[in-house]
Amino acid sequence: MDEGTRTTAPPSPPAEGRRTQHARLAEELRAAIGDGTYPVGARLPTESVLCEDHQLSRGTVRVALRTLEDEGLITRRPGAGTTVISRLPVADYLPFVTNRDELVALYRDTGVADPATRLVRLDAELAERTGLPIRTQWTLVEGVRRRRRDPSGPPLCWTEQYVLPEEPPYDPELAASHTAAMPSHRIEQTVRAVAMPERFAEALDAVPGEPALVIRRRHLDANGRAFSSSLHTHPGGRFVLSNTLIPEG
Repeated sequence: MDEGTRTTAPPSPPAEGRRTQHARLAEELRAAIGDGTYPVGARLPTESVLCEDHQLSRGTVRVALRTLEDEGLITRRPGAGTTVISRLPVADYLPFVTNRDELVALYRDTGVADPATRLVRLDAELAERTGLPIRTQWTLVEGVRRRRRDPSGPPLCWTEQYVLPEEPPYDPELAASHTAAMPSHRIEQTVRAVAMPERFAEALDAVPGEPALVIRRRHLDANGRAFSSSLHTHPGGRFVLSNTLIPEG
């Protein structure tokens, strides 16, 4: 080789070329979910259709769908297909939601394992707490809420969910899919400072009487009638509500 001759390695392929096929498919589907092509509650094309449309193997398609499932964007159930449950990927715990997507994300990312269920008739105090009519009967489902990805981690709050007795049995594990499929309705939220109730304290690794914050979330139909109400009691030190105001112009 002449002294003046130089050999150089071929340029690296662009980043797009180095990305795997399943990553490209996942990104395409993620974008389609984000822009509303596949809205919350819609079903994605079947594996067979995705294979044919994108000329990919079934294994590649499954890896892409598993990626979206891990991000909390879709749920996959045998016989029911692949359903979009959120436009937003898994994020930090948001105890106070500002839109429907965040509520779906809350139920997707956190849950109540082995909840206790019982029928209750509301006295004046409980009617005031829940915002539901006095002397009415409801099914109460309650227990400790934790992150689904860290079920042995610290408890987030104590959740009390009040639903109509005539409704099908309430399954907290299906709350995200159920909420995503619900017709549009009004959701009313309030936050109240209280002393930590003694009956929740031990389960939440908290001290009775210490500061706590309760989020009440009522679901209202078109006539303003509440058809569900939930109370989420958080130890004060584990509740963070932040907001960023962006100046205009």
